[in-house]
Amino acid sequence: MKSICCVLVLCLLLCRRSTASESICELKDVSGNSNDWIVLREKPLGCWTDFQTENGTEVHIINLEDNPSVFTVNLLKANKSVVIFTSSSAQSSHAMLFDNPAVSIYVTNKTSLTFIHPTQKPLQILTAPPAGNVSAVLRWAAETFGGVTSVTNARNPKTITFTGVKGSQNSSRCELMPETPTEKPFIHLELNEPIEALKSCYMKHEGEKLHIINIPDGVTIRHVSVHLLSDCNVVLRGPAGTHWIIKNSLRIGILSNNQIHLQSFPLRPRMAISDNPTDIRQKALSYFSSGFISSYSEIRLNVTNVELWITDYSISSAPTEVEKTTPSPTSPPFPVQMQLFSSPDFTTPIDNNSRVLSDKRVYAEISSQTFREASIRVSSCWVRSTPVTREMPFREEPCFIKDCPKRLSFSFQILQDLPAGSWDLECAVKLCGVKRINNEESCTSETPVKRNVQVKPFTPTTNSCFEFGLSAVLGIAFGGFLIGVLLTGALWFIKIRTAYEGRGGESCSNKPRDGFPLEIR
Repeated sequence: MKSICCVLVLCLLLCRRSTASESICELKDVSGNSNDWIVLREKPLGCWTDFQTENGTEVHIINLEDNPSVFTVNLLKANKSVVIFTSSSAQSSHAMLFDNPAVSIYVTNKTSLTFIHPTQKPLQILTAPPAGNVSAVLRWAAETFGGVTSVTNARNPKTITFTGVKGSQNSSRCELMPETPTEKPFIHLELNEPIEALKSCYMKHEGEKLHIINIPDGVTIRHVSVHLLSDCNVVLRGPAGTHWIIKNSLRIGILSNNQIHLQSFPLRPRMAISDNPTDIRQKALSYFSSGFISSYSEIRLNVTNVELWITDYSISSAPTEVEKTTPSPTSPPFPVQMQLFSSPDFTTPIDNNSRVLSDKRVYAEISSQTFREASIRVSSCWVRSTPVTREMPFREEPCFIKDCPKRLSFSFQILQDLPAGSWDLECAVKLCGVKRINNEESCTSETPVKRNVQVKPFTPTTNSCFEFGLSAVLGIAFGGFLIGVLLTGALWFIKIRTAYEGRGGESCSNKPRDGFPLEIR
């Protein structure tokens, strides 16, 4: 009975997990960690220099991870070299070796690696003393041989082939950094694809794109470089301690529970997000006020550093061989927008086709959808229309809402003497924020934000009516009051004067007799 209950509970848990994963969409394995909308690449630690010993010998370190039972090492075309194999795995491996007399092979202690020599010739394997991580092996090799030419990480390799091509690097000191091993011309790696490292799904829809990246708790990834190839909103969710670096400067919205760096500017975590797809979906749609999710991806690759490319499936497909992306020379270092308004309450936007009279005041909001919590500082503004450029005075406007954008107002009175035309209103801005570590304020370099506006000089009409101001109205009212007082006084004076003269002219003959009516003549 207990066994039946356990089976039922297990089935319920599996169903619940499956339902949670499919609450967004049906996940599918991504073969080769690359498809039309997402590309995932491992970025293991390694290095590459131009070091050679005095007799022209290169020194290479191969770090084996997730060792396969059998793989191939081809040294036939290798230059005169020392090749050191090391691994922290306790799993035994066998390497089919294609030897080269000019190559000396070392294997570190506690590395369970056996070479199968196809020529059946005696093979001399030297033992390297250190037992530990790659950094320890690197230090030992540098002290023993005077330097190191390269350190290459090989995860679950099929073949490791030295091509004999000479590397050309300016550096002579090998410092471990995240790298792409395929960029090294002197070594070629063919690796076994990791199983279920990346699962993803895509849903086509109109409107703004929303992509979700979920690294479940328990996965060892800690550093993720993200390339966003189109404007979009993105949710970056990872275990505690995950650090995301966004390489592009597009108009993007970001929600994450981790630390993010965008163009070297730090962004703090927005909210706590669990690795449950239902929770992620609910918070993503609520935060971005969206009704659709474009793609959902789960990464389960147990490495420290990865690189990720995300694109819009409806625009273009991701390349199978990912090229290095560099920012466009015309793109700003961070995404900032300017919106113009005609009213001081910032509720009536001005579109590009509307004309603004030079005597009217224009109000502007400068904001960054990505850096919502950053403060925006404006150092200067100007208007430009070839070949004229004029400095534009501005006034900061108050704002009392949370995460308020920078609010300014302008007057185009400085353009009153110029004909109507199209002008670029441009301001130099920078973003400032407080670093999480030492609470010091840091600011980005200045970047321009611009908006085109149609300006028309104000021309007063000749038959315009007189405009009464407050002082004129008060003057007229006081004048009317004074006239009324004077008229009242004059009437009162006339009445008093007339009554006085009438009493002075009375006689007995004019007095009415009792019982007779007064005769009026």
